[in-house]
Amino acid sequence: MRLIRLSGQALAAALALFCFPGCDNSKIEVYRVEKEQDSQSAQISEAPGGASGGSVTWQAPADWEEQPSSGPRRGTFKIRGQNGGEAELSITAFPGDVGGLLANINRWRGQIQLPPMAEPDLAQVVTLLSGSSGNMLFVDIVSADSSKGGQKSRILGGILPLDAETWFFKLSGPDEIVAARKDEFKKFLETVKAEATPLLATSAEKSGSNTNAPTPPVLATTTAQPDYKAPPGWIAQPLSPMRLASFKITGSNGAEADVSLVSLAGMAGGDLANINRWRDQLKLPPLSEHDLASVSSHVNINGHDFLVTDLVSAEPLPPLNRKVRIVAAAAHKGEQTWFVKMTGDVDLVGTQKNHFLDFLRSLSLAGATGRDESSAQ
Repeated sequence: MRLIRLSGQALAAALALFCFPGCDNSKIEVYRVEKEQDSQSAQISEAPGGASGGSVTWQAPADWEEQPSSGPRRGTFKIRGQNGGEAELSITAFPGDVGGLLANINRWRGQIQLPPMAEPDLAQVVTLLSGSSGNMLFVDIVSADSSKGGQKSRILGGILPLDAETWFFKLSGPDEIVAARKDEFKKFLETVKAEATPLLATSAEKSGSNTNAPTPPVLATTTAQPDYKAPPGWIAQPLSPMRLASFKITGSNGAEADVSLVSLAGMAGGDLANINRWRDQLKLPPLSEHDLASVSSHVNINGHDFLVTDLVSAEPLPPLNRKVRIVAAAAHKGEQTWFVKMTGDVDLVGTQKNHFLDFLRSLSLAGATGRDESSAQ
């Protein structure tokens, strides 16, 4: 497990992608009504200490006492301290991207009587938790003074954004108890597993949150858009806070493919982690570092060293019930990693692979460099 420190500027571009489950405004009340319809089916016991919340599963330590949950809560645990005190873990999920990261962190801060913080300061309390499922953000906030009962309070959180919803794992209580469970909580977050979500833009667009990117939370801030030339037949799509370019490709018999260009901060988890994440989307088993060369190769294109991979699912996948193919390329440049990814019907992606390589040849990252964020580390 590794904690990757993020700069405030790198996180700023991702603010609109995350929400906070505990606010009391009317917008959240609407989502509570919507989620309550399937809350009972989401509570499925799998094994002692294990649980499921629909598309997400986790494995809780044996001494965490499970409590009844309803509405947007997919899980609740009581965690006891050595001196009789208690902390609570709440697990909630809300559709889409309900709010922004900065506002939600500031709401959590308000709960323990801390003043709001500015965007450049987010890196002080938010890190990317490596070793967990997908793109888990880890949050650690402690009150400045004794805010309740003569003792400090602390909030540890995990935020997991998926295509159609965002999941929150929030451990709150007396600082003494929560701090003592910090390593245990991180290990718990490592057990969180999310089922693969629909891969094509047509299904994700229903929620308005499609990204088709390997690690969406850690966006790099760019000073200029990259230059490129779209191949014939690639239909430009609306951009999102993550996508610097987006295309749809259509074929015969309803076949579709989706192409995205995304820039992420730093190494974005590394080559092996990203390839294994894409393999997981295709329901393929993970590879070891030793096997990486068997599914990828380095190609120098237009002055950029791209790691290119070509993956095919072993079986048909939803939503079109066809085999799915991913052709992706990653290039590290300065403090950023650039991803070009084509996902879709296995045959259509195969016929478009040469166009994909043409797109890489046309791609110029010379003017799209990241800002100097060393002072914010």
